[in-house]
Amino acid sequence: MTHTRLLNYWRLSLVSTGSALLMALLMLLGYHAHSLREHLENNLTMQARLLGANLTAAIVFEDSRTATEIIGTADASPIIIEAAVYRANGSLMARFQRPEALRQLGDEAPAAGHVLSFVDLRLALPVQLEGRIVGSIALRASLRDLYGELGRVFGSMLLILTASALLGTYASRRMRMQMIAAENEIERMALYDRVTGLPNRHAFELSLAQALQRHARNGGGSALLYIDVDGFKTVNDRFGHQVGDAVLKAVGVRLERALRGADIVARIGGDEFAVILSDTAITEDVERVAVNLVRIAAEPFATGGAPARIGFSIGICMIPQSAADIDGALRNADLAMYHAKQMGKSTYQFYSETMVEDARQSQERNCASALARE
Repeated sequence: MTHTRLLNYWRLSLVSTGSALLMALLMLLGYHAHSLREHLENNLTMQARLLGANLTAAIVFEDSRTATEIIGTADASPIIIEAAVYRANGSLMARFQRPEALRQLGDEAPAAGHVLSFVDLRLALPVQLEGRIVGSIALRASLRDLYGELGRVFGSMLLILTASALLGTYASRRMRMQMIAAENEIERMALYDRVTGLPNRHAFELSLAQALQRHARNGGGSALLYIDVDGFKTVNDRFGHQVGDAVLKAVGVRLERALRGADIVARIGGDEFAVILSDTAITEDVERVAVNLVRIAAEPFATGGAPARIGFSIGICMIPQSAADIDGALRNADLAMYHAKQMGKSTYQFYSETMVEDARQSQERNCASALARE
């Protein structure tokens, strides 16, 4: 019975893996066919434009002999099996055709553009002189080489994917689960904070980069909130690091509950958190969120004894209005948070350009005081 179950499992695994690999093969083949066709179209378009540029004078001066000689140079291209030149009124002026090809291009100029069939690819382009259409050129390319290349690619892919399927079914289910578990653990350690379970700084910067790219592409804006936990050092010193970690975890929970599901919350430092209010470009809306966060931070945290009390100093940077890159956004939000602390903590401040000058002047005063003491 056990052997039968294992055999059935192996068969099911083989069928499912084979089906998945077959779908992958068809998708890869379709992509390759599209790429080859696009390359053929680009090649044919380039040759048509080159021939059209050389044919302009012959068409204007009704020089059919020269036109025939020029269009005959298409023989040098292995993909072109027929080419024709037409006057502005659509009548045929000259034609090139390989001996083995049946005539397909008519005596009247076809409509401009590409026409793809199972047999060939046809292209028609106007010939212009100083912005005026003086005639047109039509080319026909065989798809024989394209199908041959696809056949070779299909054979190679089929061989590779068949070998992959056999190797894939050989691996045991337990090993696959162990690998998945190990990958999940590595991802969790790389992107999530150990104490709070929130995204860490690296994951937050990735989310911030995505937000900036989205706004650069689609417009709109978001808000970056840089949060410093006021009084956390006191909590650590008074209650110990274990309670401090519990308070940090509770801070993360409160932040997540106070925000929308689309917003991003992360712990980016020891007692520093960051928030992205996604697609929130109105400062009044951001201000309401900041006021609410300051309020929930003031509520005491249970410690098993005396409650722990903290606060939030929040710096706000509107993106991309106040910063169009990750470093600038974090720097400006951090500067705004510094100003919030200077105003007495447990408050918020929006970034403004005057803050940069204020910070510079403060640094100069500090330097001057240090020199005076020396």
